[in-house]
Amino acid sequence: MLLGIATAIPARAQGVPLESAQVEAWALAQRTSQRAHLWRVSAWGLANAVGGLALWAGTRNGSEVWRGYGLQSSLWGVINLGIGTAGLLGGSYPDPADLGAVLAAERSYHDIVLLNMGLNVGYMAVGTALVAAAHYGVRNASTWRGHGAAVIVQGVGLFVLDGVTLLRSRGRLGDMLDALTSVAIQASPVAPDVWTVGVALTF
Repeated sequence: MLLGIATAIPARAQGVPLESAQVEAWALAQRTSQRAHLWRVSAWGLANAVGGLALWAGTRNGSEVWRGYGLQSSLWGVINLGIGTAGLLGGSYPDPADLGAVLAAERSYHDIVLLNMGLNVGYMAVGTALVAAAHYGVRNASTWRGHGAAVIVQGVGLFVLDGVTLLRSRGRLGDMLDALTSVAIQASPVAPDVWTVGVALTF
């Protein structure tokens, strides 16, 4: 018996027959989740901008630790608020009728958030280094500790926000791939005692 195995993996998802309503549901979930994340980042930024400025202004003649913490937090807050606002006002989303575009957009978004998770870990490392350096005789050690503590808090906060978003994106991506992946095994005789077996993976 001669056994032949053929495996085909189409590069495009457009060829997979799916109900348009399902594709539109994925696109809507994607857009809703992304906008919710931007709203959370904006709220986090606003809280840090306002709270940090208030702390910085209220400690003019007080602790340098809290003054440095307030200044650093307010700067991060303004940046995050700007990023969130820009995303909400100028975000672009794939055509909900284009299966390939929806899948590609989800994959891209997942990778971007994953990259941000790595950056957040880097922020925490930098903040820890600043706090540690304050114990080695640097000038304005109290200010270093304040700035370092604020960077750590920002890293942790953004790590949590991005982590929630990453898990949701991964869930949607998994649902898409589960629905798009199909395995078809066909066996048919091409000659007496000779059979071919084809395996097709489509996603």
